[in-house]
Amino acid sequence: MVNVTEILAQGGEGRIALLRYCVMSITSEPVFLFLVREYRLRPTQQSALALYDVFCAPGAPARVRSPTALPPRDLHLSAATDSIRKQRAALQQSVDDLPVSTTIPHRDLFDRVTGTLQQDPEGPLARVAGDYDPGRTPHQNLPGGRMNAVQKHFVEKVWRPIARPLLVAAGFWQIASIE
Repeated sequence: MVNVTEILAQGGEGRIALLRYCVMSITSEPVFLFLVREYRLRPTQQSALALYDVFCAPGAPARVRSPTALPPRDLHLSAATDSIRKQRAALQQSVDDLPVSTTIPHRDLFDRVTGTLQQDPEGPLARVAGDYDPGRTPHQNLPGGRMNAVQKHFVEKVWRPIARPLLVAAGFWQIASIE
């Protein structure tokens, strides 16, 4: 059993391989954990909205499996992101150089979700920890050594054209190489 959090923190080729495996296996939770860690270093409105829209919103393309910490069961995160969207809209519509109040989102905005994910002994992080072998390539870690049709669809129709560009545009440049 590997320590997913440790691999993500160490960086390098090990982290890249794990993130690639997670995208290919449609297990977005470790990718989300990595990006939240990056977000905490430099929280911005754009990065908060990208994380919410890609991983947390109802119908998000790579929604993480943390139902008790996400809408519709928990509305804290959606309320916070709604406030951020309103601030951004007010800023874009400001006229005559009137000052518009904007705030930096809290560093801990996603902590409830990450905590729930990390504490679930049977959740997706635990499954990755049990299934992933860092001595093998991302493809070798997949059952049969290759992506199935659903996984290919996710990578080609969701991750590459939708999720990854949104995240890179929000400042998560390290994710650009994860296919």
